[in-house]
Amino acid sequence: MLPIQFSRPIRRTNIEVKSRYSLYKVELRVDFLSKCGYCDTLDYYSGGTRGFHIDHFAPKSKFSSLVNDYSNLVYCCPICNIGKSDDWPGTSAAISFIDEKGYIDPCHTDYHNHLARNLDGSIIPLTPLGKYIHKKLKLNLRRRQICWLLERMEQQLTQLAQIVKDSDEKNNETKALCDLTLKYFEYVGMLKSE
Repeated sequence: MLPIQFSRPIRRTNIEVKSRYSLYKVELRVDFLSKCGYCDTLDYYSGGTRGFHIDHFAPKSKFSSLVNDYSNLVYCCPICNIGKSDDWPGTSAAISFIDEKGYIDPCHTDYHNHLARNLDGSIIPLTPLGKYIHKKLKLNLRRRQICWLLERMEQQLTQLAQIVKDSDEKNNETKALCDLTLKYFEYVGMLKSE
């Protein structure tokens, strides 16, 4: 079993206060490593920053005082944001779960105790609370597994392309494969930078 997140996001604490929460998107993208805080999917699979959302961990519809509070914001994919919506277990923003219902902040170290990944990249719940989160955020969708597998494959291809590039022995087919792989990553890099 693997952790659900490749690297745990760390939300900065010394952030300049802005007039609207939407103005934090650039900082959130950096803090969340260009990934959905909840499912760890890279943002470029959803159109980059234009396609990603800002979730209010404690919903803004229930806790208006936290609308512009950076510590309450999560950079996330549209599927997770829509799935969570304004669901919240109680009347206090400080209590994010009651018994087996609610949420764990994806920046909290305890997040990994409730959700994980199988070796095939599928997300699995580890606890009853994890099962609740898994269902609400639709973490069982195959696209989450596929995006995770593609990210792992990209890492492996990058390593292999570098090995081939550094090798003294190259035949035409190997060189063509290496060139094609490098060109592919050039285009993927363009998508990721949007």
